[in-house]
Amino acid sequence: MARAQAEIDFIRQFELPDDTSDVSDQEAVSSLGKDLRLTDDDALKKWRSAHLLKEDDEAFIDFARIRVKRKQVINELLKGSSESLFLRYKDRLDRVLYSLIRVESEDQAYSIYYSIDSGEVDFGMAAEKYSCGPEAKTQGIVGPVDLTTPHPEVAARLRTAQPRQIFEPFIADNWHAIIRLEYRFDSELDDKTKEFLGGLVLGSKSRDIANQLLKFHLSGVKLAE
Repeated sequence: MARAQAEIDFIRQFELPDDTSDVSDQEAVSSLGKDLRLTDDDALKKWRSAHLLKEDDEAFIDFARIRVKRKQVINELLKGSSESLFLRYKDRLDRVLYSLIRVESEDQAYSIYYSIDSGEVDFGMAAEKYSCGPEAKTQGIVGPVDLTTPHPEVAARLRTAQPRQIFEPFIADNWHAIIRLEYRFDSELDDKTKEFLGGLVLGSKSRDIANQLLKFHLSGVKLAE
């Protein structure tokens, strides 16, 4: 709650450049409808009703205008830094689908690996038969997941792998693992990604305000005691 209020306070206080175009109440409401994927007036009315907001309610108009200004603030915060931020957080944005087999014995791991690599056995069937983890129930398939989710040793190989590339057994925790990249879902620096990156920057910028709000509320609790 404090973080959400801190973000709103930061947006309200943020001074946009003079050349930033202002929007009317109607334009703000229209933009809100697009953001929420509300296709017509009836859908917007239902949304307002569900949130106990009337069409001419000041809180509703204010919410719509804050949403518009949030986009404008994000655009300002990302100026000149969107590409570097994109590269920094690419591991959280990309998705990979991969196959995994993990066993306790190094000799068994190499035996399985050579059998798969030579085409003697299918990776999925080998995973189902030999893998010690939950991936045995999905024929070894894991994902799609971002690259911060797998074990670091797994992620390091997947980061540069080509589709269908299989890796020799390696140690990950207490297991000898074999992995194969099935598919990579590469992220792009599009509007959706910029919204995500902007949210991270906005959250960082408004953290100080959130801490101040938290201290204020905590001091109020102590006074009440």
